[in-house]
Amino acid sequence: MGKPTRRDLLKGTGALGAAAVVDGALGTPARARPLVQGRPEQATTVTDRHGVLDVAVIGAGVSGAYAAWRLLGPEAERSRKLKELRQRRGGPPAVALFEGSERVGGRLFSVTPPGMPHLHAELGGMRYVSSQPVVPDLVDHLGLPTDPFPVDEPQNLVYLRQHRFTQSQWNDPKVVPYGLPATIRGKTPDDALLSVIERFVPHADTMDHQAWDKIKPTASADGRHLYDIGFWNLLLDAVGQEGWTFLRDGLGYGSVVDNVNTIEAMEASTADFVGSPPPQYQLLRNGYQTMPEELVRRFEAEGGTVHLHHQVRRIDRETVDGEEVLTLALSVWPTGRPLTVRARHVILAMPQRSIELLDPDTFLFTSDQFLSDLGSIIPRPASKLFLGYDRPWWEDLGLNAGRSVTDLPLRQTYYWGVEGKQPGADPANRNALLLASYNDLSDVEFWNELLTRPNRLAPVAVTRPPRPMDAAAPGTLVDEAQRQLRELHGPHARIPDPTAAYFQDWVQDPYGAAYHFWQVGAKSWEVMPRMRHPLPDANLYVCGSAWSTGQGWVYGALSQAELMLEEHFALPRPTWLSPSVYLGA
Repeated sequence: MGKPTRRDLLKGTGALGAAAVVDGALGTPARARPLVQGRPEQATTVTDRHGVLDVAVIGAGVSGAYAAWRLLGPEAERSRKLKELRQRRGGPPAVALFEGSERVGGRLFSVTPPGMPHLHAELGGMRYVSSQPVVPDLVDHLGLPTDPFPVDEPQNLVYLRQHRFTQSQWNDPKVVPYGLPATIRGKTPDDALLSVIERFVPHADTMDHQAWDKIKPTASADGRHLYDIGFWNLLLDAVGQEGWTFLRDGLGYGSVVDNVNTIEAMEASTADFVGSPPPQYQLLRNGYQTMPEELVRRFEAEGGTVHLHHQVRRIDRETVDGEEVLTLALSVWPTGRPLTVRARHVILAMPQRSIELLDPDTFLFTSDQFLSDLGSIIPRPASKLFLGYDRPWWEDLGLNAGRSVTDLPLRQTYYWGVEGKQPGADPANRNALLLASYNDLSDVEFWNELLTRPNRLAPVAVTRPPRPMDAAAPGTLVDEAQRQLRELHGPHARIPDPTAAYFQDWVQDPYGAAYHFWQVGAKSWEVMPRMRHPLPDANLYVCGSAWSTGQGWVYGALSQAELMLEEHFALPRPTWLSPSVYLGA
């Protein structure tokens, strides 16, 4: 066989996941709140006399919604580049937001169960850290109400190797069922991981993002750069197989200690889980999806247009009236009608897999550097299962908030909330919501095997309509989750049948992953600026959390979008965001 072509490399089979299908016994599936009603053709995009947009933003997740909003916001009038577009048009730039699915939000997907109007099952992103850049300031600016998000409460359960104890007992070696080396014996998984990180990066727990970026090119161990070492390999050398298994099981996330770029994993762990002081998590009271929804609402109020059901298939370059423009070939669903859109600038607010699904002849793929940068990250699967009940049965066991952790495929169980305890709710309403399983990596496949789905090995064609977000969980999956919940909580647990069930696996196309992580050997500080503007001679840009140091977090998506706008559209930083805030390389 000859050397594979770019077309061969980009065809990739991809990891095929599936949205859960409806099981009749569980009733009608809930769906996300619709933002735009009616037919996808309703929005009208204003173009110039040649039919050319100024900016086309592709993808209505949080980074695309943010970029579109900022391009028409108050700072736009102070941008030299946007001023030129205004003068050419004689008015505000023509900016349009295109989304292949039926909804705004991307991997922020909030579902409201029946009978629980003040509770929201967060099937994608669910929280942020109060110290993260951009997010808290944007939440305040948009006026979105928040609540604390508890995680590890002392009374919550740990169930590992068929031993059940509480979070308060991590420090007792007689209780924890692992033969650990002295260096981490008697420590919580968080403290144990931090102690290993600080052997190689002293004072890591107090370092901010700027400090991490400063050391990434040079930090080393045994003469090797940390970015060139797999984190699993390093941890295995440091604490042995039993210590690594303890960390994987006890942290609740396999991805935290997997074989990814060590220096990036260290930063992510200290910033997101084990820093000092401990991270303070927050959630959006009305659902995380309300953030991109509000951004899009404000974008439309400024004259922007939103086109749902518009799936981009290919991007080309052409010349119109002596000017080079980018040409987008789209399919408009449900009919599949082809549509051509031309734009002077194109922003791809898309994850890795969505870009890979573009036609292989898209001009971007002629760049070897772009293909290398596109592959500098690893897709990571994760899934969530929410169960609703007519009462909070876990409170009978003294469990009120936060999570319990297990090595069962459930991995993490969060006691999400009781309807009657929410602000503005009826106090007599005892309906309750449980994040029964939050899992990643190999545990995702355990749950996927319990889904009912047609021909799961069939390839997904780029010309096929995007599947609607349908989060209903099948009864086979729910039954197994109920069995594991009983094992986790012990013989005294009286767990009723659920009244609602929602499951989401983000491996399904066009997402390809719940989040991404840097490959071993990747130099993030070099890749991120290149991805924001992949080809110097084309007005095309990429933003999102995939190529950021906040992978899997909204702040990663917002930081990269803001940097892209500041660098390539000359947008001044918004007044609600401090000019001294460090956004990354």
